[in-house]
This record gives sequence, structure tokens and C-alpha cells, in this order.
Amino acid sequence: MKKRLKHRFTVLLLLAAGLLGGCDQNDDIDEIFCSGTWYVVDYYTNFNWSNLAKDAGKPLNGGKPDVLSVIQQFTLQFKDDGSLEGKLQNGSLTGQWQADPEGRTVSFRDIQASPLTGQNKEFVEYLKRCTLYQGNSRLLHLTNGEKAKYLQLNHGNN
Repeated sequence: MKKRLKHRFTVLLLLAAGLLGGCDQNDDIDEIFCSGTWYVVDYYTNFNWSNLAKDAGKPLNGGKPDVLSVIQQFTLQFKDDGSLEGKLQNGSLTGQWQADPEGRTVSFRDIQASPLTGQNKEFVEYLKRCTLYQGNSRLLHLTNGEKAKYLQLNHGNN
């Protein structure tokens, strides 16, 4: 009888420890977003958003060095106070950002940018439409609900 009670107590103790100290599946927003300067890699199409590790898609501007030389100079810095700063071609941007780890949602608002032409305009308009994110402190992917295209950022200047 004592062995059975001891066994039950051990099982209950292990279950309680698992519940109290279990893995947190939520992302650490500050670790991901506020981890330094993010550089644009490229936009991607034909991908599997549910499994980017297996099917990352096709780079949209892979064969366009003139476009890549511009967009890969774009930067974003997410501040822990919800503000956003970035560099564009011959200009800059500011705004506000917010992310929710439960649904991996993201929003950008009050974006002010200058000059707002060419690749700068495309980038800013894309950010305004983004609603979803994936990533970690090394790679960040942003897309919208349509998931037709995503933006990849990293911490190394390409």
C-alpha cells in the first residue's frame, strides 16, 4: 500500500512539475524583434508558410541585382517601446509596431517615410499590409493574410 501511495505521489509530483514548468510555446517578442538591426534579404513567393524550413519558396528579385542592391540596404530597428526606425534608399522611416506571440500576428502603423518612391514605396506599402510573422533572433519573415509573398530579414548586411 505504501509503495502504491508513493508511486501515485511521484506521478502527481511529475505531472505538477510538467504543468508548472512546461515549455512556453509563445515567442519571446523582444528577443525576436528587438534584437538589433534587421536587413532586408528579399521577397519570396511560391512557399509553404506552415513549413518555411522545408519550402522557403523562390526569391522574387534573385535575378535582379539592380533591385537587390537597393532593397538589401533597407533596415528596420524595432524598439521595445513599440517604435520603429529604418533606413531606405536615400531616406528613412519611422513608425509604430506591435506583435502578439499567441497568433504570431504583427501590425505596423503611423509609418512616415521619405522619399516615398520606387522600391522605398513598395517596401513601406508592404509593411503596412503585413499581419503575420515567423522567426527568431536570426531570421524574421513577414507576410499578410493572403500569404502570396513574404519578406525575409536577417541581421547580416547581404
